[in-house]
Amino acid sequence: MLKKILKYIIATAIACYLIFALVIVPSRKDNDKCREIAIKISNNRLGTITNDDIVAMLQEEGLCPQDKVMDSINCHDIENFINGMTIVKECQVYKTNEKRVKIDVICREPVLKVYDNSGNTYYVDIDGEKICDVNKPLLLPVASGEIDDSMIKKELLDIVSAIANDPFWLAQIEQIYFNEKKEAIITPRMGSHVIELGNIKNIEEKLENIKVFYTKGLNIVGWDKYSKLNIKISNKVICTEK
Repeated sequence: MLKKILKYIIATAIACYLIFALVIVPSRKDNDKCREIAIKISNNRLGTITNDDIVAMLQEEGLCPQDKVMDSINCHDIENFINGMTIVKECQVYKTNEKRVKIDVICREPVLKVYDNSGNTYYVDIDGEKICDVNKPLLLPVASGEIDDSMIKKELLDIVSAIANDPFWLAQIEQIYFNEKKEAIITPRMGSHVIELGNIKNIEEKLENIKVFYTKGLNIVGWDKYSKLNIKISNKVICTEK
């Protein structure tokens, strides 16, 4: 009799364990899965990267946390991957008690598109940082000609510092060409002239003088009167008629 009772108890225990293993444990794991990826992107006025872009890249790398068990999600790995993008200035990734993974991204904002003398194409931001992973067309001033990496933190940084917060020049400058002397020639969007800037020294002052000349000169005589505006010498605009 005692043996039958023991067998019954053991069989019942095994049955309870199987029910627990097959039903209760999986349901707990399901409840522990990531329910949502909450992505916040800041400083992204130009829309250089979207939430969908980030999710797609994480999926490609096998790092997407969606539907993964929370304990298996490595926020550090996700942070390192996103921070490795040149368009990203800073990224923080963390989990919440609501089974969410939050991804906060601060972008670098491109100011100037560059075609250098080695055939490379990239953008430069206000800090003079090179941005190489923008796959969307952006309507920004273009720098080309005899440009190399040594100019990024010098001439190119001076340019972006001068025009980044000036809506007029961001809209007006179409192209900046550097010759072998590292002298800059600006092609504006409005008018049929070029601006010989010379070296980048005192660029803010030179651009301000051209803006004043636009207002007090070209607005009176017409935007097509001159073929060239030379402002290599500060406080002096030398005009060449067509």
